[in-house]
Amino acid sequence: MRRLAAPLILAAHTNALLAGPPLKQQTRPCFAPATAPAVDDETDFVSADDLEREAFAEEVVVRSKGPTAAELRARAWFEAALQEAEADYPTRAPPVALASSEGVAALERPSVVLPSKKQEPWRFTRLDDLWRCAPTRELADAAPLAPSDLEPWLPADDDEPVAVLVDGVVDAALSKNLGFSSDRKSWVGSIRDAPPDVLKVMGPLHASLPEVVKEESIPQRVSLGGGALCGLNAACAPDAVVVWVADDADALAVADAARANAPDRVESEAACVRAHVVHARRRAKGAQHARTVISTGAGANAAVRESFVGFTKLDRFSALTNARTTCSVGAGATLTHVLDGNEAEQAHIHHATAVCARDGAFQSRTLSDAGALSRVCVDCDVAGAGAFFDFSGVQLGGSDQNLDLRTALTHSSPDADSAQDIRNVAAENARLVFKGRIDVPQLGQRTNADQLCRSLVLDDGAAVDAMPSLEIVADDVKCTHGATVADLDEESIFYLESRGLARADARALLIKAFCFELVQKTDDMLPRGTLDRLDAKLSSSRAAEEESAGTVLEHLPWLTRFSVQLA
Repeated sequence: MRRLAAPLILAAHTNALLAGPPLKQQTRPCFAPATAPAVDDETDFVSADDLEREAFAEEVVVRSKGPTAAELRARAWFEAALQEAEADYPTRAPPVALASSEGVAALERPSVVLPSKKQEPWRFTRLDDLWRCAPTRELADAAPLAPSDLEPWLPADDDEPVAVLVDGVVDAALSKNLGFSSDRKSWVGSIRDAPPDVLKVMGPLHASLPEVVKEESIPQRVSLGGGALCGLNAACAPDAVVVWVADDADALAVADAARANAPDRVESEAACVRAHVVHARRRAKGAQHARTVISTGAGANAAVRESFVGFTKLDRFSALTNARTTCSVGAGATLTHVLDGNEAEQAHIHHATAVCARDGAFQSRTLSDAGALSRVCVDCDVAGAGAFFDFSGVQLGGSDQNLDLRTALTHSSPDADSAQDIRNVAAENARLVFKGRIDVPQLGQRTNADQLCRSLVLDDGAAVDAMPSLEIVADDVKCTHGATVADLDEESIFYLESRGLARADARALLIKAFCFELVQKTDDMLPRGTLDRLDAKLSSSRAAEEESAGTVLEHLPWLTRFSVQLA
């Protein structure tokens, strides 16, 4: 058993969920005429010759006999979104317009397939709820945001840059400390305002669509399935936040000298550039497309937090956030990216991609608990020798939430390491999904990769689908993966009850201990508003609070509140 929080010990039941090889469908152009392909016989399966062309011989490829009603609905949804984007093109700045044209071109590729329940990447996502959100943006009547409204989402340090996007566009009046830093080693702001030196680096990165390019080169059953939505984001996003950190040659030289004499990893000693991006939804209903681009130069050190906040109470599934984050980690650099979704009762889709150069480190932290439908995909390419990918993800689901977390990691260079730690807590009728994949091709010799998903299922109506996976071609590697699913340990609950806690408070405290280890890894980047929301969600119910009024919990806030523990 693993000690999570002394003297609290959670159960170590190991009920791994294993998934068999899924089916793969034959693709067709996403906006092709809705006609069924010709079929010579009554069979639904392709020939053996076609199967031999697949990456895995055991895959079964099902031939589609024409679009279903759900597929036609998805096609109409995408076409309506593109029509709005085309009408908005004349008002866009050149770098935004370039990305828009690339997005439209990507959606016109025959290889791009719209999300469908027939596809393995979308099998566990409630697409009917996704299409309920209007494809176009509608502006409702609402008072403008005031600086005081944003206080719970701002950092404690007033000197750190904060980019605030209101309904998808950077608001300079609400943002703080945008532009160059005092030493001119970093720049944060809208891509429309980026100076030429920054735009020279960030422009191509902003216009690129690695999600679409990669999806075309791999089998559909191992894809994240985000090509169409990422192309739509590029086509429709009206603005983008840029976080640019210059090379730090001195820090890189020091780190390289230390690596020459030490077998272990040596992180950059450069001063950390911390930046915060707040995506605020105030008036916009329907689909909203958020875009963030981060570049960390060689030897540099940066930490970026993205928070998605809804300030207007909207009907359930009346809003969709389709977000993309593209990260570039230079040689010997370190980038920490924290993703925090706070849009309650709405749909949130987020695709984050990263490429790590040699000796670079990408630390990804994801917290998903607010959306009625949430899907977060993190795709990292460890492209340089000695690079490191560190992922921590927490999903907290209640009611009938559908939370989906997916990772795709490629060790395309030798001597690289990775570690993934995922915690799921499912209650009531929530459905939580984790699908993780580690790919180690022939070039990835001496790879060291770990992937572990631990889940708590608290109610009979809740469900967790945990599917860690490995594909290893290299012969000199050390890779592990696993999953556990269990309820809270009754012995641990009894231990706390014997110390004077009510049963409901004991369960709440154990759940917080289960999550706290990963919340700590956010490096104090989470805002006060998020910590307060976590405290409220992980606390006992109102009835249990009334039952335990006056108990020992009132005297132990440091045990029961994240905001106190992480201060």
